[in-house]
Amino acid sequence: MALWITVGQMLSLSLWALLRLRLGGREMVRQVYETGNRSILFVGITMAFIGMIGVYELASTMEAVLPEYSTLGAATLQGLTREMGPIMAGLLLATRVGTGMAAEIGSMQVSDQIDAMKLCSVDPVELLVLPRLFASSIASLGLAALGTTIAFFSGMAVAWFGFSILPDTFMSLRFVVTGDLIMGISKALVFGFTVPLVSCACGFQASGGSEGVGKATTRAVVLSSFLVIVEDALITYIGEVLQ
Repeated sequence: MALWITVGQMLSLSLWALLRLRLGGREMVRQVYETGNRSILFVGITMAFIGMIGVYELASTMEAVLPEYSTLGAATLQGLTREMGPIMAGLLLATRVGTGMAAEIGSMQVSDQIDAMKLCSVDPVELLVLPRLFASSIASLGLAALGTTIAFFSGMAVAWFGFSILPDTFMSLRFVVTGDLIMGISKALVFGFTVPLVSCACGFQASGGSEGVGKATTRAVVLSSFLVIVEDALITYIGEVLQ
């Protein structure tokens, strides 16, 4: 319960700082680099394998039922745009970036650096949390787009060499509509905002030395990943209702 109270307080303080245009531009740029640029290789390799596995399994099923592959590429791109691209970016951010944020802020909390900031009249939420929230949202959107692209082209390679499906046939946009793009972008932004919010809150709740930092890091990964899955289901349901 205390964690969710901390999450609410951090969210309200972040929004208040945003209204006052206290974004911390230099720190935000640094966080975009830390969150986005340093995650490109991790996300790229992971999404490449996901694209290859997904297309192989889907094509194998289509071959067993009806060996007609004209919709394989369109279905793959729609699934990546709506679901796999954003949700995998969110989960990978939770495992790589969320753990780092929770550990960093947790270490500052148990070593009384957060209390020292407050004594110096420095708002720790404004300094530590707000730049991470918006930097992670921007990075999540970029990583989702990059991951979707890599997964699609890696899947196209499997379709070409494994099932003799020409790239011209695979590269089809017939199933992708504006609603799919809106849903994918919305998910990426929400996931990118949720992961640092929960991870930083877990860090602020850390206590008891290095053992407490470890527990805060574990809690950050579990809760962030769980919320990404729940938010994915909610956004998908809302999108289907609105369509």
